[in-house]
Amino acid sequence: MRLTVPEPKIDLYNDGFADHDQLDRKATGDKLSDLVERIDDPMVIALNGAWGSGKSFFLKCWVGEHLKRKENTTQTVYFDAFQHDFLDDPLIALTGAIAERFERAESREEDQKSERSKKIKKAAWAVGKGALRIGASVATFGATEALSDMGDAVANALGDEAQTILSSDIGNGEAEKFWTAHEARIAAMKAFRIALTELTEPVTEDQSTEDDKLRVGNPTRKLVVVIDELDRCRPDYALSLLEIIKHFFNVPGVHFVLGVNLKELQNSVRARYGSGVDADRYLRKFYQAAIALPYSWSTQSSSTIVSEYFEFCSDQLSLREKHVWGDLKLHVTAANAAGKLSLRDLEHIAAIAAITPELPARVPGAFGALLGGLIVLKAIKPVWIDRVRNRNLRFDEFVTIFAFKKVWFDKHHHEDLSGFWKAALGESLDEGSLQGTVFQERGRVAPDFDELIPKIVDNYLNAFQLS
Repeated sequence: MRLTVPEPKIDLYNDGFADHDQLDRKATGDKLSDLVERIDDPMVIALNGAWGSGKSFFLKCWVGEHLKRKENTTQTVYFDAFQHDFLDDPLIALTGAIAERFERAESREEDQKSERSKKIKKAAWAVGKGALRIGASVATFGATEALSDMGDAVANALGDEAQTILSSDIGNGEAEKFWTAHEARIAAMKAFRIALTELTEPVTEDQSTEDDKLRVGNPTRKLVVVIDELDRCRPDYALSLLEIIKHFFNVPGVHFVLGVNLKELQNSVRARYGSGVDADRYLRKFYQAAIALPYSWSTQSSSTIVSEYFEFCSDQLSLREKHVWGDLKLHVTAANAAGKLSLRDLEHIAAIAAITPELPARVPGAFGALLGGLIVLKAIKPVWIDRVRNRNLRFDEFVTIFAFKKVWFDKHHHEDLSGFWKAALGESLDEGSLQGTVFQERGRVAPDFDELIPKIVDNYLNAFQLS
């Protein structure tokens, strides 16, 4: 028995949306492809979606789908930022991923030379060395005896410190080293951009025509780099990566697509610069366009997608064998009818159900109904579990999570759990009000919820906790 739903198997750069696009998102992928193909200027696009909305799945499909477009010359690169945030230098990690992608592609293309990828790696190395030299130079400049002597000279100069610094020979050698290292880094940055530009195969003078697309310097082969999981990285790494994209990769024909939850990335900005910073405005300087990846899916396909994906999760985690599965699916459907569930929510619900101890073979129907609803509630609104246990959660609050009257088993009948949960949450009901509710099939008489709910919460729902 598994505890987690396995990641979908996507052959990166080869698979597209075919056979994977259960959420009808190819249309969004086509819009993204059209945009990156139309624009030659360097561009950063934020693919904005909430956690659990399927950004990584979408992007892994898209990098392959884009390559399948007719007469496509664009190269796509997928970079998982979270897998590299243990490193100190995002430039080296990102450059390495780009170079590796070109080396693998060029091994299958006789007309391409691996020299381009070698150049960009060498240029990135030079930038890194330059940065190290500058860092060492600054440290040396601040710790040498010469600086100490300068400090003495400045102190002795009383009110004429600036003139003393300029007229003295003290520090000349260290200052020269500092500026030499700084100029070396600028040269290395230029070399990096030149090497990056070569990857886009710009139009040369002998290729140019009066056509705007064939002007000298215009890219003939675009490069689109997908940066995924940026909002999961530690704040300093995520923001450093954005700065590097802005300053080092500002080359025509080079585009970036950032898979990100912008709200969470704003928290990274605040963590680094303080709660008073305008995080939204700060981030906007790093991207030119944004495209939203909806948190959920179209109304028409919502019920079908939820049902099919939950059944897939159930099969992967062997949930159909559990006594609670029917009630669990009923409450999943009700929760989706109230506000739409993300794929991550469905996986979390399935994982909680997987670790929950099995109910005995013969228990009153109220056991399954309560446990099924509480498992879903624990995944979506865990802070309410104690309120249910203590029976101080109002029913009008509860139904913001579950739309029971919209839950249909099939085209002909549905099961309305409203009366059951009203009684479970402590609202008084007369026997007549229970007609047509779940009680007709589960015993007619309401159980002692004051005793039953704490027993189910303590012995089953909270027996284990997912980290």
